[in-house]
Amino acid sequence: MNSDPPSLPEGVAAPYDWALAQMRVPEAHRVTRGSPDVVVAVIDLGYRPHPDHRGRLWVNPRPEEGALHGWDFADNDATLEYRGPGEADSVYFRGHHAFIVGEVAAVTPACPIMILRVGYLPGQGESWPHAVDYAVRHGARVIVMPHGYIQGHCLSGTPYFYQGTDFGYPFDNPALKESCDAASAAGCLIVSGVSDNRGRRAVFASSAFESVMAVGSASRRGRAADIAPSSDYVEAAAPAGQRSPESPAEQIWGTGGDGRYIPFEGGCMAAGFAGGAAALVMSRYPGLDPSQVRQILRNTARGRGWNPYLGHGLLDAAAAVGLTSGQMEKRVAVRPAARLRQTSKGLRLALALENLSAFDIGRAVLALYAGDPTCPADAQASFTSPAELQVRQIEHTCCAIPGLEAVTATLPLPEEALSRPLYAQAFACDAGAPGDCCTVRIAIGGRTPGAAKSLIAGRGRAVAGNPAGGPAPAPEITEQAHSLLTEREL
Repeated sequence: MNSDPPSLPEGVAAPYDWALAQMRVPEAHRVTRGSPDVVVAVIDLGYRPHPDHRGRLWVNPRPEEGALHGWDFADNDATLEYRGPGEADSVYFRGHHAFIVGEVAAVTPACPIMILRVGYLPGQGESWPHAVDYAVRHGARVIVMPHGYIQGHCLSGTPYFYQGTDFGYPFDNPALKESCDAASAAGCLIVSGVSDNRGRRAVFASSAFESVMAVGSASRRGRAADIAPSSDYVEAAAPAGQRSPESPAEQIWGTGGDGRYIPFEGGCMAAGFAGGAAALVMSRYPGLDPSQVRQILRNTARGRGWNPYLGHGLLDAAAAVGLTSGQMEKRVAVRPAARLRQTSKGLRLALALENLSAFDIGRAVLALYAGDPTCPADAQASFTSPAELQVRQIEHTCCAIPGLEAVTATLPLPEEALSRPLYAQAFACDAGAPGDCCTVRIAIGGRTPGAAKSLIAGRGRAVAGNPAGGPAPAPEITEQAHSLLTEREL
């Protein structure tokens, strides 16, 4: 990017300045700037070049009919430019595609960018699945699809939304979902904004497809932008800018068509930044499938839990590419500090399980023992002369744990078990998880089980870590990218 670009307003130091800083892209570039092997396809409404894009565009090794950097599926030629109503004076039609390309180039400068054009004009409805198919055939690993197909286009030539009917399922273009599913199966991650930019709650079907990562819209302050819609399928968020900014600096300024710098805001911008972040992750960890890339992006995002505007939080490119080797393997740990409480159903022991990896664990098993399960209770016993069972398994449960998060599992505990040393053992059952486990001796509120038993006898209930009585405090969770705490009780 140019170090002193023209046409930027006061408070904007460089193209995409605050957005890159918010995602910690400069820090990520100390680890990776992308890879020439990871091609990013940007599917939009018409591209015009910008000087900052020189050397950043994908070059077709076998160009057909002049298709050097991609293809125009709206007009079925190699022009890539929008031609139609508003062409002469619309910043949107002349600059939007170039703006998204500039985002990707800024986030992942070493990744080639493929240009693919689709359209909303009559006869262009089928351009959408065709563009996705082309990207996959020509080796794209990430597809940025900032816009989405709107139902009715293939039937009437005009998307129904422009005829007064709200977004619905694209029943008239089933090939689009088939193409998206095929792209995902081929190892390509598709990234899209959540919905339109009116700040309302509305589902946009193609963004909700399982094969698509839906990205929410964040403001410069790191909160939900005024354009951010509410949805139940948003995974994470990226910079999008404000539609009603207090100053031009709250918009995102970047590369437009015709060599200019222009401002934009919207979910489309969030999609471009997220696509660039996905390409960085693929470059840093070759061989990951789209599901694993999505898990890394959302599990390293900066947020607490999940909300319908920003998902799991703001994408953090530096955290996503800065994982340790241990965080790339599915492992669980048990916190030795436990919480004991008396309920109407008897004693309940709460233990915290932590997912040490960036990947979601679908099934982690936690088993509770009276005695140490890693040692023989009677080393002299044998198969022919077995000993009585002395180290006994008391109870177990299964949990799903998101990456880099912790959950609390609550197990029933017979009071007589408090007279024995208590141990917990946890392991990940997912395919590909290492064949090891975590075994710890349990301390109840800093006490041995026997001391906890005395406390129960003296007070009628156990209050972990609070000898003075009163409500039991929630178990502390070590600081991770998230601090989501859920409780499951058998």
